[in-house]
Amino acid sequence: MSERMILTSECENCKYSSIDDSNKARVKIYCSEKEKTYYWGQYVPCENINKRKGDEK
Repeated sequence: MSERMILTSECENCKYSSIDDSNKARVKIYCSEKEKTYYWGQYVPCENINKRKGDEK
């Protein structure tokens, strides 16, 4: 299955993301699944977009 490209704003709801907005000019998003840091507004490859924070599945 190929990965879908999403905006980092969609990472807010993902259980693998951690958002560091201590510097409002450069908001960082860390993906614990891919072990990479992205910046707000980037397109990133993601195959787990449906896994939301709070989902028990």
